[in-house]
Amino acid sequence: MIQGEAKSMSDIVAYFADEFPGERITLGDFVTALGDRSFGILLLIFALPSALPLSAVPGVSTVFGIPMAAVAAQMMIGMKRPAMPGWLLSRSVARTDLQRAVARVLPYLRRLERVLRPRWLLLTGALAERAIGAACFVLALIVTLPIPFGNQPPSLAIALFAVGIFERDGVFVIVGSIAGIVSLFLLFGVYFTALQALLLLLRQL
Repeated sequence: MIQGEAKSMSDIVAYFADEFPGERITLGDFVTALGDRSFGILLLIFALPSALPLSAVPGVSTVFGIPMAAVAAQMMIGMKRPAMPGWLLSRSVARTDLQRAVARVLPYLRRLERVLRPRWLLLTGALAERAIGAACFVLALIVTLPIPFGNQPPSLAIALFAVGIFERDGVFVIVGSIAGIVSLFLLFGVYFTALQALLLLLRQL
């Protein structure tokens, strides 16, 4: 179980990618190793692969989107730590896929940690975490949809929320909120454009 040996977010992410035993890492491995760590680190770990070009690999967004939605739903109802069914805990990802995602994001995460600090704590309190959980739940459902490269904006928003929660930094919660709103507008714009194109095509038949 990860306790004192990995204090920062970047340390925890690097630990799972490079030191955790096994060629495949299950969701159960994450939950067991993290113990009583916050929901934020789980959301970050699940958001990273879909926030990066790795999400173009078939099935990756669904594999990570489902546990993201489960974690977010439990935040939304005010649970203190994640509790998931066995079939979900058995879902896994190849270490090589996780390492590729972590290699891309780790330098940026370590730079972020230089500016992260507890502030605007009202936006990271218990009531705020429920609202963040609701927002992340909606975004995670979008991540599971088979939209080419459409998983990245909502996953990035979830990652920003996760960083804000973990570090109790309300500024990152606000940035995550803005990113989430932008990703929803982008999604609706894509669907609206596709619908308009379909209607135009039908009129010409």
